[in-house]
Amino acid sequence: MGKDYDLAISRGAKLLRRNPTHEKGHSLLAYCYGEVGETQKAIEGYETLLTTAPRNEGPRFYARSNGSLGHCYWRLAKLSNKEENLTKAIRAYEEALRTYTVEKHPMDYAWTQNALGAAYWDVANVRDKEENVIKAIRANEEALRIYTVEKHPMDYAWTQNALGVAYWLLGNVRDKEENLTKAIRAYEEALRIYTVEKCPAEYARIQNAFGSAYAALSEIGDREENLTRAVRAYEEALKVRTVEKDPVGYAMTHVSLGLAYGSLSEVRDKEENLARAMRAYEEALEIYTVEKHPVDYAMTQNNLGIAYMALSEIRDKEENLARAMRAHEEALRIYAVKEYPVNYARTQNNLGVAYGSLSELRDKEENLARAMRAYEEALKIRTVERDPVGYAGTQDNLGIAYMALSEIRDKEENLARAMRAHEEALRIYTVEGFPLLYGKVSSHMRMA
Repeated sequence: MGKDYDLAISRGAKLLRRNPTHEKGHSLLAYCYGEVGETQKAIEGYETLLTTAPRNEGPRFYARSNGSLGHCYWRLAKLSNKEENLTKAIRAYEEALRTYTVEKHPMDYAWTQNALGAAYWDVANVRDKEENVIKAIRANEEALRIYTVEKHPMDYAWTQNALGVAYWLLGNVRDKEENLTKAIRAYEEALRIYTVEKCPAEYARIQNAFGSAYAALSEIGDREENLTRAVRAYEEALKVRTVEKDPVGYAMTHVSLGLAYGSLSEVRDKEENLARAMRAYEEALEIYTVEKHPVDYAMTQNNLGIAYMALSEIRDKEENLARAMRAHEEALRIYAVKEYPVNYARTQNNLGVAYGSLSELRDKEENLARAMRAYEEALKIRTVERDPVGYAGTQDNLGIAYMALSEIRDKEENLARAMRAHEEALRIYTVEGFPLLYGKVSSHMRMA
């Protein structure tokens, strides 16, 4: 294949030496450069082509070149200048759609609408999330005017999957239940084509997406039912995502499964479901090693630490707290304050809670001092400006630690510090915005 492209590139270059405005020469070079990954050269080729082939001389040729140019910019956006290159991709796709109509060029129209939807979805992860996701949804729905399940089953399934992802993202912004329900319906449509027998990889990917949608729905209502559905979906994905066939997918789905079991443990069968969550995280850690997948390793260790913390409330408190702390400290091998400030702060906060709980069993003053140090580390990142809710949560935890320390020494001084920390928390946890958390912190202040 490489030699074929080399020959084609040589042929295109030869045509351009004879005639610098030769359309076929520019088109051939641009296409071949795109295929061999020379994206910047492909872009230059298509842009030159578009200046030498006026639209009124060949509208479909012009549209096809714009579609290819858009795809090149979309690929380039994955490497550098994301927002700028995606904006250029969108412009090129929209230019192509001035020629491609649903009546005259239905297949070109549908392909370009899907490409436009993908570009808008990517832009939504950079800025103006709601606005750009809605544009992505509109583009995918336009494609479905052409791609029907009867005539174009694979394109139909791909587009329904893209639509599901877009609705899932929109559900993170507004109308959560409505948009997650639409996402699930779109995924179900995709599964009419993507069966486990015919399209195992796509089947697994959508089952994983199903699980995420049901887990998100559980935060709104029908908690136990939706978490049970999430677990079933993840287990379906794992019929395909095995250690041998798809180790990274296997690990990713096990992390999601662990989170679902952890949430389910808050509803029923706490110890049993926490044990399942831990097994899932440990399975993921067979793949996510500190050497090969450091960030995923840290994230999974943090989740494992949270599960051990929860288990410590049921049995073997000291032993499980020690395991929780080891897991959080493993996460901090990766989560450096400069490189991963948000994750660093979250993990330090979790570590502080573990030390605070351990102080109830032994070495009270020493463990409270460790808890406070961890909270103060978290507060280097969790400021009122950058993370107000995290700031409030850590200040409340710090206040609780000072209250406990006041029982050992310097009672008046430490109670004053506790009060100041709780008051800082209440700058964010107002009665209007966070009534339950306001009540919790207020009760801590009354205890002081």
